[in-house]
Amino acid sequence: MNISIITTVNHNIGDDFVRDGIIFLLKKHFKGKELNFELIHKHSPITSRHGFEWFRNYDYSSRVDRLLPLWITKDRILEADFVVQSGAPVYWCNDTVGWHCAVNEWYTPLIERRFSKNRKGKLLNLAAGACQPYHSDGSEFLQCSQDREYVERFYKTAAVTTVRDRLAKSILEKLGYSVPVIPCSSIFAADKHGLQSSGEEYVVVNYMKGGGHFDFGQKIDEQKWEREFTAFYNIIKEKENVIFACHNRQELDNALRIDGDARTFISTDYLEYMKFYSRGKFGIMNRVHGAFLMASFGKPSLVIGSDTRAKMVAEIGLESIFVNDADCDLLTRKYFELQSRSLSYPEEFKVIKEQALEEYLRALQDI
Repeated sequence: MNISIITTVNHNIGDDFVRDGIIFLLKKHFKGKELNFELIHKHSPITSRHGFEWFRNYDYSSRVDRLLPLWITKDRILEADFVVQSGAPVYWCNDTVGWHCAVNEWYTPLIERRFSKNRKGKLLNLAAGACQPYHSDGSEFLQCSQDREYVERFYKTAAVTTVRDRLAKSILEKLGYSVPVIPCSSIFAADKHGLQSSGEEYVVVNYMKGGGHFDFGQKIDEQKWEREFTAFYNIIKEKENVIFACHNRQELDNALRIDGDARTFISTDYLEYMKFYSRGKFGIMNRVHGAFLMASFGKPSLVIGSDTRAKMVAEIGLESIFVNDADCDLLTRKYFELQSRSLSYPEEFKVIKEQALEEYLRALQDI
C-alpha cells in the first residue's frame, strides 16, 4: 500500500516529529499490511515527481512543474492509495499581513491538479492546525471568501479530517463542519523509534526572537521579551543545569547572545533532538513541538508564543502564555510550578496519550 505524505523534508524538526507520529498511527491502523511511505516536500511540490526530490527552489520548480505533463514522470500523489496532509497549520487568514491559506504553495499543484486525477486514492488531513494572532477566535474566516471556500473545499475532499487545536475546530464549526480535536500526532513520534524517558539531567529552555515566527500586527515587544527572558534565565541557571534547545542556527546565535557561555544543543538529526528531550526535566520554551516531544516522555513544559499555535499545548494539559504578557516574575513562578508538576505529569500524560491513540484510530476506522 502506497502512502504519500505532504510534509517538509530536511527542513523543520517539528514537521519531522509530526510526520513520525502519523506514520506510527498509520502502522497501528493498517497493522499487518505492507506499507510504503513516500515523502513530498510541500514547499516544492515538484518533489511529488520521482527524480525531482533535489529541486527545492519553489520559484523555479513551480514553473517547471506546471510545464511538465503529469504523465511524463512517475508521481507520488498519482501512485498513492492514501495521501496524507501531515499535521501543520493549514488554516490561516490575516489581512494585516496579506496572509491567506487559500494561496498556499502546495494545495493547487498536489491536491487539485494531481489528487483529483487519482481515482483510487483517499486524502487524509491529520492533525491540521490553525495559525492566527494569539487572541483570535477564528471569525476572520467568515469575512474572507477565498479562505472560507478553501477550508470548505479541503474538508469535502478529505476522507478524514482531525485537528490539533481548538481554534481549528472553531473555524470549521463556524462553517458548519464538525471535526475531532486530538493532540498533535507528534506525541507518538518517540514510539515510532521505541524511545523512552532517559532520566532528568537538565532544564530545557528555548528562545526565539519575538517569541515566535510572526508578529501578525500584534505589536510584539521583541526587546522586552529578550530582556525578561534573559533575567529569568540568569536566575534559574544559578539553580539548575540549563540547556538551550536550538532548532536552527538563528536560535543558537540568539542563545549565545544571551549568554556567551550558555550550554546549547543543536543537531542536523531530528532523532538526536528526541533523545535530547528524553533526558530533560521540564521545559520553558517558544518552540511548541519541543514541548510536545518533552510531553511524550512525561515531561511538562510552559510555552510562550506569539500566535495561536502555542495554545495547542492545552490538549496535552499544558499552559501557554502570550509573549507580551511574559515577564521574569511570571516565568519564575511558572518554573516553580513546573518543578512540582513534573512529579504528577507522567501519569496525567499517560491518560491523555491513551485517549489520543483511541481517538486517532477511531477517526481512521472508516478508511
